[in-house]
Amino acid sequence: MLVKPLFGFILLPLFVLASGSTAIAQLLVPQSSPSPNKLTIPLTKTDLQATEVVGFDDQGRQLTFQIRDAEVDPKDPEQETYLYTVFYRDNNQTLQNLCRGDANYAPKAIALQGSWDNRGAYHPEKKLVTFSCTNGALAKCIRFGYKPWKTFNGRSLQDYHQACVRMVRADYCGDGTSHTHDGTLINFYDRLGVRQQGVSPNMSFEAAWGVDGAQYINHLRWPQELAYVQRVCPERLAAEGKGINQFSTTQQVQQNFPSALVFNDSVVRKPNF
Repeated sequence: MLVKPLFGFILLPLFVLASGSTAIAQLLVPQSSPSPNKLTIPLTKTDLQATEVVGFDDQGRQLTFQIRDAEVDPKDPEQETYLYTVFYRDNNQTLQNLCRGDANYAPKAIALQGSWDNRGAYHPEKKLVTFSCTNGALAKCIRFGYKPWKTFNGRSLQDYHQACVRMVRADYCGDGTSHTHDGTLINFYDRLGVRQQGVSPNMSFEAAWGVDGAQYINHLRWPQELAYVQRVCPERLAAEGKGINQFSTTQQVQQNFPSALVFNDSVVRKPNF
């Protein structure tokens, strides 16, 4: 059964643009692929040698996609991640680029094995490949260093990639709902040290993230999102969690929330109401 899709080294601190972007495509691996049941990880150009492939867009619509080109990602210091140019046929059978480029992001996509459902949960299907545009959270977290097929200091980065995606999208409740605005600056770091914590002027600790969303929320990135979080997952809020201790630093949260993997800082904004 196919899963309905969701959405997709510099000096520290690393200030990045958060995004709620959801432009992805999930493609069925063609039987003509050299190894349809066992893809190479990371995916390479030869894994996806097909002119047209059936797949699904971020709205769950079945479409025909065309993989036109692949090149090594120039932002990958290990030179192992490929950027794909992916087109799809619209209702008029006209080919359109899946991704939209701008000054910061090329109109290309990164391929990941498996799929993500509409709640943001990962499913490791061997016959599904997800393409995330470079401005999407899935691809961004690959570029940040959280390559799910790799390990760091003996620890798998699969869960760190998933926690990063929740963090970039401000998916506090872990239900697939983004609570950020495109272009919002954040600073982030993690328990393993893939990204180190640095000084982030005008920012303070926002939240601690695991595979299922925020484990602990010190403050919201955008205060107008408070009503949703209070309704859906109030126990994650520092100010409202029943019996929860109040922590204001990442170090305190790391000690008390072992399932929290990635942490971020953001500007504290005043409510506009």
